[in-house]
Amino acid sequence: MPRWTTVGMIGLLSISLVRRRRRRRLRIPEHPHSHRPLPSESWRVLILSASVGGGHNAAAAVIQNDLLQAGHRACIVDGLALASPRVNRYFQWAYPWQLQRIPWLYDWQIRLSNGRRVAHAVRWLCAALWSERLLDLIGIVRPDLIVSTYPLMTAVLGRLRAQGRVQCPCAAVVTDYGVHRLWTAPGVDLHLVVSGESARQVVDADGRVEIMQPPVNPAYRVLRDREAARARLDLPRRDFIALVVGGAWGIGDLEEIAADVAASGVYTVIVCGRNAALASRLALRFAGIDTVRVLGWTDELPWYMAAADCLVQSAGGLTCLEAVTARLPIVLYRPIAGHGRLNAETMARAGAAHWARSAEELRALLRAAAEGTVRLQPPEVQTGVPASVALLSLLPAGAPRSPIAGNAGAQEQSNEKVEVERLVSTGSAG
Repeated sequence: MPRWTTVGMIGLLSISLVRRRRRRRLRIPEHPHSHRPLPSESWRVLILSASVGGGHNAAAAVIQNDLLQAGHRACIVDGLALASPRVNRYFQWAYPWQLQRIPWLYDWQIRLSNGRRVAHAVRWLCAALWSERLLDLIGIVRPDLIVSTYPLMTAVLGRLRAQGRVQCPCAAVVTDYGVHRLWTAPGVDLHLVVSGESARQVVDADGRVEIMQPPVNPAYRVLRDREAARARLDLPRRDFIALVVGGAWGIGDLEEIAADVAASGVYTVIVCGRNAALASRLALRFAGIDTVRVLGWTDELPWYMAAADCLVQSAGGLTCLEAVTARLPIVLYRPIAGHGRLNAETMARAGAAHWARSAEELRALLRAAAEGTVRLQPPEVQTGVPASVALLSLLPAGAPRSPIAGNAGAQEQSNEKVEVERLVSTGSAG
């Protein structure tokens, strides 16, 4: 099965490369604004994301909202679905399947692609496969700025930008603490990362690298009263509460993590995200135990973070950034293969998390914290600028803050949305 999985991925990419549409002449989309906008206009921003895990889309939504609030136009497009529906479906299946069944293969792929030559080859292949689709999209949206929250889209943008085929500034937003080589790309004007330790891991960037504030939902920026949060959620007022979260997809060894946390004797809240099967198994496993609460997807996560004494996590992605923003101590345990382990190493060095390397260490840490003999420190936070502010700094100074008004602007946006949806729905040769 592992060999079949790898061969399947290579086959899909090869078919896409052979069948991709060929252009006879080089297309360079015209930049929509030779000068700064008129006072009645706003900047257009294209945000490329992907529905592989939940973090890429969540960060994209936060950036979009901040830009809209600043009076600019911003649209999000699933770049991977646009570029290749086949590869998109494969990644959505293979990512959780590999982490669950053959994590060593995923870890090997991450380590291999972190090498300079392999990363260069992957970037070249992505650009060869998907550049024309991306240029079609850019021709429709005519952005002044392009932002990527997904590594493979960053790879394509970097190459197009370096070749001069994309004339507007391009930026990459990296939401992991650990910066893999493929999370960055030469040619990109700006890489935004979440810590100084992350910035030191950016090795291939030839543009600016800046530290940003975590791009999380504003609900996590509100420091709520713990007692009020516990009363709202009907949680014990005086118990030590550990919050176990597996992200939007409920990935990782969440069953074993939950069991080890509960075995320490602390009150345990387990959030399984959209993984309904996992939530059902855990509900059955902990049935009748009044110190364990099992949840599926919940919009109350900001309140649970306010009520908890610590977060126990295994991926180190956007959930950890939410905890950092909420000033909730983080304990990393049984990190997922590949980027999860890279995140754990980086977060521990950056002082953003405690890393429990065994069940014994985890239980001892939680028991000591519950007894008050050890105090779990909240994450160290470095001062950064809001992502939207750093992104807009790539554009000419004095950009206005008022949105396009009137029926003409609304009709233009409506037509643009229809064209983008049509382009995505037609799919590519891949």
